[in-house]
Amino acid sequence: MLPPDFRWRSVASRPDGKDDAVMCDSTQVLRLSQRINAGSWFATLNTHRPLVEQRTYRECSSYEQGVIGAEMWVDRHKDRLRAEIDRLRLSRSK
Repeated sequence: MLPPDFRWRSVASRPDGKDDAVMCDSTQVLRLSQRINAGSWFATLNTHRPLVEQRTYRECSSYEQGVIGAEMWVDRHKDRLRAEIDRLRLSRSK
């Protein structure tokens, strides 16, 4: 279960309608993606960071396991994520 200010949302046009991104307010922090060729899933963490090199990728054994892992990761990192998003907002408003 996600902290109250985080929520799942669908950001890709998926025929199965699965939610694939975790948002904090209007900022994406995590994305679940499915590989086209193999159908396997992976998570992209820290998607709010501007540089791809600052993001982390994790393999998922299934969509369901990806959701469980994503929610655990968000719960562990919620304070850092909130602080980084606040800094991003401040830098954008200048």
